[in-house]
Amino acid sequence: MAAWRAVQSGVLVVAIDGHGTAGKSTIAGDVADATGAALVHTDDFFQPVRASAAASPAVRQYYDWRRIRTQALKPLRAQRGVAFRRFDWNRGTGLDGVVTVAPADLILLEGVFSAAPELSDLVDRSVFVDTPERERLRRLRVQVTPENWDDDWLIAQRAYFDLTRPPSSFDLIVSGTSSLAAGLPGGTP
Repeated sequence: MAAWRAVQSGVLVVAIDGHGTAGKSTIAGDVADATGAALVHTDDFFQPVRASAAASPAVRQYYDWRRIRTQALKPLRAQRGVAFRRFDWNRGTGLDGVVTVAPADLILLEGVFSAAPELSDLVDRSVFVDTPERERLRRLRVQVTPENWDDDWLIAQRAYFDLTRPPSSFDLIVSGTSSLAAGLPGGTP
């Protein structure tokens, strides 16, 4: 990221995208800690897919991308701090506590969908966290019980990375099994 900062003045927004449990949050947290970057998680803007959309859900249906734009990215790009309500993961619906993010010259948007076309005009660079499916599923089983998992989510993710944002379309690909991702639940990758 230092090379990207060297060629761009002002605020730099980097999307750190990849499949669920690829190691995105760990890598983004490490980078934010090391650089003082502002960190925004797409999971804070999650929205459950309505039953009518469940027949063929797209990843974009799982995120309130309009809120990501207006409540996080646009103000942070203008170097204004933000406060927004996050998705309530404990209840599985609605909004919960308030997240505040201070402005910084480097903004990390972390999570599935962070490099989506709906956000591309506000994102300067994109990073794909590449982790083999077998390892991602192992990590997933540690984090989510089978009865709480949504198979449509896996299908939607696969379509997003196959059709909308294949790994070759990213500016940088990093391994989610490196030492940067070692802090994930379930042990050292």
